[in-house]
This record gives sequence, C-alpha cells and structure tokens, in this order.
Amino acid sequence: QLAALLAATSWALSSLIAAEPSRRLGGARFCRIRMLYVSVMLMIAATITDGWSTLNFSDTALIAVSGLIGIFVGDVALFTAMARIGPRRTGMLFTLNAPMAAIGGAIFFEERLSASSFGGSTLILLGITLAVIYGNPSEETGVFERIQGSLFVGIFWATIGALGQAGGALAAKPILDDGADTLAVAALRAVIATAAMWALPNQTDKLTRSVDKTPLLRLDQLKLASSALIAMVCGMTLLLYALANGDTGIVSILSATTPVLLLPLQSLVTKKMPVPFAWFGAILTVIGTSLLI
Repeated sequence: QLAALLAATSWALSSLIAAEPSRRLGGARFCRIRMLYVSVMLMIAATITDGWSTLNFSDTALIAVSGLIGIFVGDVALFTAMARIGPRRTGMLFTLNAPMAAIGGAIFFEERLSASSFGGSTLILLGITLAVIYGNPSEETGVFERIQGSLFVGIFWATIGALGQAGGALAAKPILDDGADTLAVAALRAVIATAAMWALPNQTDKLTRSVDKTPLLRLDQLKLASSALIAMVCGMTLLLYALANGDTGIVSILSATTPVLLLPLQSLVTKKMPVPFAWFGAILTVIGTSLLI
C-alpha cells in the first residue's frame, strides 16, 4: 500500500517538475525530448528483468498501436494541455481515462459495467468540473495555475490525452493478459512512439501550436531526465511492486490519488493553498475511481 501511494506521489512530483519547461518549450517538443530518456530507461529496466523473452514477434503490431495511440497521441496531448492549463487541471482531466477504459472494456472485451461503475464515472466527471472551474488564478501560483490561451482548448487536449491513454491501455491488454512482461511492453511501445514523434516533429508542433523555438536552458535536460526517471521508472516500478505484493483493487485506488497528492505538493512550491473546491473535486475523483475499480 505504501508503494502504491509512493507511485502516485512520483507522478505528482513529475508533473510539478514538468510544469515550467513544458510551458516554455511547448508540450509536443517537451514530450519528444523527454521520451528519449523514457525509452532508454525502460529498455535498460526490461533488459535487467529479462522481460524481452516474454514477447512474441506477433505482438509487435498491437504494441505499436498501443504506443502510437497511448503515447504518441496521448502523451503529446497531455503535455500540450499541461503547457496551456497547468499540471493540476491536466491531472484532474487525465482521470477521465478511467471511465473511458471501463466503457472500452465493456464494448470490446464484454466486461460488466455495473451501477457502481456508472456512479464512479459520474463522481469523476463532477470532481473534474469543480477542480477545473475553481482553480487558483493568483499570480503567485505562476506556471502551475496560469491559463495560457483558451481554457477550452486546454480541456480539449487533456481529454484527447485521456482518451489516447485509455485506448493505448486497451490495445495492450490482450498481450499483457497472455503473460507478457509489463516493462518489456512499456519499453517497446515507448521506443515505437518516440520514433514516430521524431519522424514527424514539425507536424506535431504545428498541430499543437508548439512552434516556439525557445532554446534549451542548462537545467532543462536535468528536468527532462528527472521527470522521466521519477514518473516512468520509479513510479512504474513501485506500482508493479505494489500489484505483485498487495490487493489489486486497493493498490489501484491508492495509485489513483495523484490529483489529491498534487495539491499539497503544489502548495509547498507556490506557498499558496489551493481553494476548497480544488480539494473537493480531487477527492471526488478518487472516490469515483474507487467505485469504478
């Protein structure tokens, strides 16, 4: 249970680290460089755990689909949203991937969608609405709360990101159910998505309007590497450990507390306490996620 909470904390910390450089460099460009670090780290992790031996060549096409939808579309859209509306709102909107995945599972894998699932989805939507509308626009919160451009454009990109993440997870589900190593699947889908990002840099920059050619600062590479290490290596390793040694339902709920954990961490950085509705909305999304699970 502690490992699950630490995984959620890792993802919250990674969001805070990514907030400033993603705004300055543009979401697509930030994600493109970050994924280089993610790919290398995951490949090393999969090699250490000998996960490659669990993959079949026939799995490659489905893993590629998962990577292109979940990372190339999902991650680029999420970091584009973060560059526009900040990490807190983006993190809240990202929880949409839970009801999206539940609905997708019911449609494609004939999984049961119970009354509690509908209730959980409703609470998630209500929590997101409260947290997005009632923010803290104070100048003291800087890159964490400032809305750059249209709020609705930011919501659009965050929703596309959540949809991409849910679609990528559903595409990888049959392979993981067959016993493929999670780290190996994550590494291969990361490599494929990273190759696609670097093959189409101008197109993704124009589509997401991340066209500002701000030069990389001295500490940017450190922030990019730290964000990748904390979120993809530490967070994922902690989650896998928690799933292997704890109750799956409890672990899933605890690891979904990132939107709540992000609030006190952000207040420590900004010295500005989030408004009550931000807390209430974040707590509602966690309760909704627990009902879904």
